[in-house]
Amino acid sequence: MADDDRSIHPAVAESNFKAHRMEVTKQMSMTFRFVKSGQQFIMTGCGGELSDSLGFKEEWVVGKTPEEIFSKELAEFKIDCYERAWKGEHITYEAQINQVPFLVSLIPVFENGKVVEVRGLSIDLIHRVMVERQLEESEQRYRSLIEHNIDALFSLDFQGKFTTVNVAAEQLTGYSGKELLSMTFHPLLMKEHLETSVRGFEEALRGTPKTHDIMLRRKDGEIRYVNVTITPIIVSGDVLGLYCIGKDITEKKKQEAELKETKETLESLFTHSADMISIYDFDKQTIKLNPAFENTFGWTEEDLKDCRNPIFPIVLDQYLQESVQMIQTVKKGIPIKGHEMICQRKDGTLLNSSVTLFPIFDQNGRVYAYSGISRDITEKKRQEKALRESEEKYRIIAENTMDLIATSDIQGKITYASPSNKLILGTEPADYIGKNAVDFLHDEDKKRVTHILRQMIEARKPVKYEARWKHKNGSYVVLETNATPVINEKNQVESIVFVSRDLTERKKTEEMLRKSDKLSVLGQLAAGVAHEVRNPLTSIKGFLQLLQSKAKDHYEYYDIMLSEIDRINSIVSEFMVLAKPQVIDMVPTSITGLLHHVISLIETQAILMNVQIYFKAHEDLPLVSCVDSQLKQVFINLLKNAIEAMPDGGNVYISIKTEDDELVVSFKDEGCGIPFEKLPSLGEPFFTTKEKGTGLGLMVCYKIIEDHGGRIQVKSEPGKGSTFKVALPVTLPRLGG
Repeated sequence: MADDDRSIHPAVAESNFKAHRMEVTKQMSMTFRFVKSGQQFIMTGCGGELSDSLGFKEEWVVGKTPEEIFSKELAEFKIDCYERAWKGEHITYEAQINQVPFLVSLIPVFENGKVVEVRGLSIDLIHRVMVERQLEESEQRYRSLIEHNIDALFSLDFQGKFTTVNVAAEQLTGYSGKELLSMTFHPLLMKEHLETSVRGFEEALRGTPKTHDIMLRRKDGEIRYVNVTITPIIVSGDVLGLYCIGKDITEKKKQEAELKETKETLESLFTHSADMISIYDFDKQTIKLNPAFENTFGWTEEDLKDCRNPIFPIVLDQYLQESVQMIQTVKKGIPIKGHEMICQRKDGTLLNSSVTLFPIFDQNGRVYAYSGISRDITEKKRQEKALRESEEKYRIIAENTMDLIATSDIQGKITYASPSNKLILGTEPADYIGKNAVDFLHDEDKKRVTHILRQMIEARKPVKYEARWKHKNGSYVVLETNATPVINEKNQVESIVFVSRDLTERKKTEEMLRKSDKLSVLGQLAAGVAHEVRNPLTSIKGFLQLLQSKAKDHYEYYDIMLSEIDRINSIVSEFMVLAKPQVIDMVPTSITGLLHHVISLIETQAILMNVQIYFKAHEDLPLVSCVDSQLKQVFINLLKNAIEAMPDGGNVYISIKTEDDELVVSFKDEGCGIPFEKLPSLGEPFFTTKEKGTGLGLMVCYKIIEDHGGRIQVKSEPGKGSTFKVALPVTLPRLGG
C-alpha cells in the first residue's frame, strides 16, 4: 500500500533516504516491537539498518504511539493492522515512508493463549522496485521501437509465419495486424523473388543474417520495392525465430531510375548537341569535351587532358583578362549567359561565338567545376549586319519620303509611323503608336476601309483605296493608300504595311482642270454673246426709249422692259470678263477708300432692306496694287450678296486688317448661311444659292481676285450667316496680259 512521505522528522528522513538510494546495494531490514496498553499501542523496541535509513532511532521511537510516529493516514492504517495482530492474526502488508517501499510482517507473541506482545519485521523493497521498473522501461522501449518505427518490423517462426508485426508493417503490406498474424510471408512476394527470399529465410534460420531487395505485392495489388534485413533470434545459443526489418525503397528506386534516365539524357545531350560543350574541374584540373567542341575547334580531349588552366586556348589574347573575370564570377556561383566573343580554332581561324558559363556545385554547395557552352553565331552576325543595313536603307527611305509609311498589327493598332505624318497630317508619329488606324478616318470612310482591310487579310493580297484622314487642325486630307499584308512562315498575316500619298494637290489640279474646261466653254460663249447679243440689245433699247418718249400711257411697262434689257447687258458684261483677257494696268490703291465708295453706293439699297452696315478698318493700312474698278465690282457683288442673304434685315460687318503680308477684307452677314456640302462648289459657273441667280457673279469675283494674286475664303453655318474673306497681297508686280 502506498502512502505519502511525511514523517516526524522529514528533513532527516529525506537525507537518509537519498543516501540510501545512492549507496545501498542490498536489502535492509528493521525489527520492532509493540504492546497494547489500554486502548493504545506503545512501541517497546526498534532496531536494524532500515530503521536508521528511515530515521527511526530506537531512543526516539520507544514509548510512543503510532499517532506520534506516523502521519495521520499511515497511523490509522497501522493501528488497524496492529489491532488485527493483537487479536492473534499474522499480518503482512506493504507500505512506503519517505518514498522508501518496504514489506512488513507482524507476528503476535502468545503467553497462556493470550497475545502479550507483537513483533514486527520490515524489509525494504527498493531493489525489487528498481528491477521491476527497469524491466518495465525496457519493455516500453522495445514496444515503442516496434510500434513507432517508420520501418516495417516483424518476426517469423520456423514456417515463415508472422508472430509479431508493427503498424508500419500493416501500412506497407496493406493487411491488418490480425490478417498478417494468420499468414506466412510467401503470398506477399512476387514470383521472381520468391526463390531468393526463401533461400535467405533458410540461411537466416541457420544463424546467418541476410539483406536483399524484393518486390512486395500489397493487398490492393500495388507493387512496392522493399529492402529486407533478416536477423536470427538466438537465445542460449538456439535460433527461436527470425527478426525482420523492411524498408520501403520504392521512391528511392524511382529516384534512381529517374537519375539514371537523367544521366543518360544529359550524356546524350552532351554527346549529340550541336553546341560546343566543355566541362572543367577546378579540383582535378581536368576537362571533358563533347564531339561538337572537338570537331569545331579542332582540339581533342586528349590534346587538353593535362590542361592546368581553366581558360582554354580557344580564347584570344585580347579576351584573356575578360575571360579571367568571367571564370571568377562563375566560381562565385553566378552564371554568365550569352556572352559574345571571338574565339579561335586550332588552325588559327576565327569564330564568332556566344558563350554561356554555368557553375557546377558539389553536395556542400561549393563550386567545383563549370560547364561552358559555345554556340557558333557567325551566320547570325552576318544576318544581323545585313538586317541592320537593310533597316538603315528602309529607315532613310521612310524618314525622307513624302509618302506616309505606317505599320499595324492585324487588329489595326499602329506600330510605326514615318516622320512624313507630321508634315502632311500635323500629328507627331509617336502619337499614332498603339492607336487604331481606323479611328483617324472620316466617319463616312471607316466602314468601307474596315471591310477592304478584312478582305485583304482573308485574301492575303495587297489592296488600294482612297480615304479621308483627319488632320490635327480638324480638317481632312484625302490619301491614296496601298496596304500590303506581311505573311509569316506559317502563312499567316502578322502585320500590315501602309504606304499613303497625299491627293490634295492632285484633287485641286483636277478641280482646276474641270473649272478650266467650264471657263473655256464660258469664254467662247462670252465672245459669241459680245457680237451676237449686245448689238441687238443696243438697237432694242434705243427703239424702246424712242417709243417711251412718244407713248401716252403705260409708262411702267417701258421701265420694266428697259430694266430687263439693262439686266441682260449686265450679264453680257460679266460674260465679257470671262472672255479673252484684256490688257490691264494695276496701280497702288487704298482699299479703305475703295470700300467707303462701295458702301456709299449700296447703302441706299441696304436701308431699304432694313440692313445696317458696320465698317471697321485698321489705321495705316498699306496700299494694294490692283485694278480699282475690278476690285470695286468684287466688293459690290459680295456686299449685295450679304444684303440679299438677309431678306428680313440684319447686320453686315465689313473689316480690313493685315495678316502675314496680306490685306484681308472680311464681309460677315447674319443671313441664312450656306450648307457645308455646297461650299466647295462656290465660284463654279452657273452654281448659285439664289433663286434667280446665274452663278456668274461669284465666279467673276473669284477670277478677278485670282488675277490679283489673292484668294477668297468662305466660312458659313446654316442659320447663323456667312463670312467671305478676300486676301490680297500687299505688294504685287505690275501685271499685263
